[in-house]
Amino acid sequence: MDENLKKKVLRKIHYGLFVATSSSDKDTASGTINWLTQVSFKPPAVAVAIKKDSFLHKVISESGKFAINIVGKGQKDMAQTFFKGYSVENGKLGGYEIFYGSTGCPIIKASASAFECEVLNKIDFGGDHDVFIGKVVDVHACQDLESLGMMETGWYYGG
Repeated sequence: MDENLKKKVLRKIHYGLFVATSSSDKDTASGTINWLTQVSFKPPAVAVAIKKDSFLHKVISESGKFAINIVGKGQKDMAQTFFKGYSVENGKLGGYEIFYGSTGCPIIKASASAFECEVLNKIDFGGDHDVFIGKVVDVHACQDLESLGMMETGWYYGG
């Protein structure tokens, strides 16, 4: 397979930008992600790919829960902030004000909207990411902005 053509083709898949968060009894983790899709109406469920060697993966695996903060148009800086991942300091996550949702995961007040999930399953297919299937248990309409797409940023994560 032509490596450059593979990247070009796979990068045409539409993705949004999201900040995933999770909290366990001892840790809080966050990170910008883009591999996310809804997989069920009843129960409402999503599939999200999380890099295996990330701290976020560790905390989601330990806690069995995560939140997805949807990055809105005009919030590219928010997505960029969480490339590194952050923990809570002085009541803020990466400098953004938060509140804790019903699962105990941080919700970014400035996000377009957010939802919380309980992990139903984790799929290790042998790749560099695991797929977590999460049942949506709570939703939040934070700023009610349209979501920001990966292609609108000029960034690439895939291929």
